[in-house]
Amino acid sequence: MESFKKIEQTYEGLRTMWLGYWFEEVFLTYQWWIEVVIVILSLFLFWKFIDRSRLREISLVGFITAGIAFILDQIGTSLGLWIYPYTLTPLERDEFAPADLSIVPLFYVMIYQKFSTWKNYIIAIMIYAFFASFIGESFFQWLGIYKVINWNHIYSVPFYILIGIFVKMVLQRLNSIEFYYKGKK
Repeated sequence: MESFKKIEQTYEGLRTMWLGYWFEEVFLTYQWWIEVVIVILSLFLFWKFIDRSRLREISLVGFITAGIAFILDQIGTSLGLWIYPYTLTPLERDEFAPADLSIVPLFYVMIYQKFSTWKNYIIAIMIYAFFASFIGESFFQWLGIYKVINWNHIYSVPFYILIGIFVKMVLQRLNSIEFYYKGKK
């Protein structure tokens, strides 16, 4: 238990350092404002372009992708693969919430909504995967919001693709279950 007490003390010191750093060097910087704009713009675009006749289904795509992105970000930062020197709130030291919870789900939602056939959907997801990995991640790296420690952008491509495939498979399965039970009534 003595080792755990040392870990607790180290975490407490780290929390204190992080809060000081965030309030002094992150809050209200141009990077912070970019993150605010990303969240607001993503929500606006979602509401403007969402197919409201499929609101429940499409929102589920967004929630699933946000959850997966959030978890993968936690894993990546915990393993020391990347870090975020600038975050929207002082509570999110280990993830990029504006991307995980707004812009990434927005892209998946728009792709899911627009491309109904598997062929077109896969092509769109692959284009998005390369765009997000090489343009998106590089842009946030250039801004200083995202810092790669032991990662390469090409490693992200399969994850973006697999998230898209997984989400479409889950939604198709849920839709078929729903269709089946509606037919039984």
